[in-house]
Amino acid sequence: MKSIRSKLGLATCSLLTQGASAAEVIDNAWETDASMMYYTEQDRVDVTTLIGEAKGIVSEDDSATLKVVFDTMSGATPTGAVKKSNLTFTGASGGTGISTPSSSSAALSHFDDTRVALSLDWKHEYNRTFDVTYNGAFSVENDYRSFSAAATANKETSDRSLKFTLGIAGTYDQVFRVGGNTTPVPLSRVTDGLFFGEGEKASTDVIAGITRVINRRTVAQLNMGLGISNGYLTDPYKIFSIIDTNGIEHDQYYEARPGSRIRYTLTGDLNHQLYPGNSTMHLQYRYYTDDWKINSHTLDYSHRFTFNGAAYLEPRLRLYTQNHAYFYYNSFYKDPANPTPTEQLLPEYISADYRLDDMNSITAGFTWGAQVGSGGRFRARLNYIQQTFENTEFDTNKAWVVQFSYYNRF
Repeated sequence: MKSIRSKLGLATCSLLTQGASAAEVIDNAWETDASMMYYTEQDRVDVTTLIGEAKGIVSEDDSATLKVVFDTMSGATPTGAVKKSNLTFTGASGGTGISTPSSSSAALSHFDDTRVALSLDWKHEYNRTFDVTYNGAFSVENDYRSFSAAATANKETSDRSLKFTLGIAGTYDQVFRVGGNTTPVPLSRVTDGLFFGEGEKASTDVIAGITRVINRRTVAQLNMGLGISNGYLTDPYKIFSIIDTNGIEHDQYYEARPGSRIRYTLTGDLNHQLYPGNSTMHLQYRYYTDDWKINSHTLDYSHRFTFNGAAYLEPRLRLYTQNHAYFYYNSFYKDPANPTPTEQLLPEYISADYRLDDMNSITAGFTWGAQVGSGGRFRARLNYIQQTFENTEFDTNKAWVVQFSYYNRF
């Protein structure tokens, strides 16, 4: 579930950060934005998210933004076990899921979870071409706690045609299972019930970018990112199956992932206003790679059509592809007649988490926005997501995202 939860660690390192002029600061001293989002997967996970954001002018050189997020999540998620199983599973977030032999539900586990997150940005303009945004955030769930701090500096040239961005963030996370504040011993048999205390991990992320105003209608940006994580990076709920020659599970073990991860990203953005007309295109490409041998490519295109300056329609298409982690296995084969203990045959790291498999994804949808009164704006977003996986037991995942938002400036 962590893959669909917002990560607040580098929230201040957003693309195409725009500074406000002194006149705007005086006229638009307060801004609020509220959203409700509903995410639903076919026969799987449902997520309802409420987001509230308020931005205020603190002084002539300072502004503050407070953001609050509340999530409720429930449904069923793959455990990593194969479908041909006659065993029972523990719920992913403390719930209980009873498996059905020789059915797909044997590899699914039911869960319920809630999350509350709070983020505070403080932006200080040291002069007309240099500003720094400081960020602090924390997030609390039934089985996860996250604390982060970040700082992002923006330096523009005197004519504001070129901007350089440098940001750094640090995150400290605590990971545990519901009900016991423990994590399972990696590569231990599920039935043995071997547990450690809470898992801890620390991450550092750095981003460096350059934004260029090419002409009065075109802006381009290039970002490079580096992330380093150390500590407990294993999912405490994920397991994998020990199978025989017929693919039938006869044992289960907890997964194990490396205790470190180094991530690299390269992102390019292009915003262009078409002429004649008043439409705007946004094109983004992102390349990601890490030392888990995952490489991914993301292409994201949206086109905003503006009507009479008061409303717009923005279709969007996003394509994503990745290869599997080097330690991903759908299951592990062992001959039941082999007397060698399973623990001696297992590799150092192994995971059957579907999110680490070869994957292709397509997202298509649109956003509709309209002005409401003198300072309000309403937005509605609808996206359809389809993911396909190469090796996992559940080779397809389909989801819808619906979001309604209201922004007000006063």
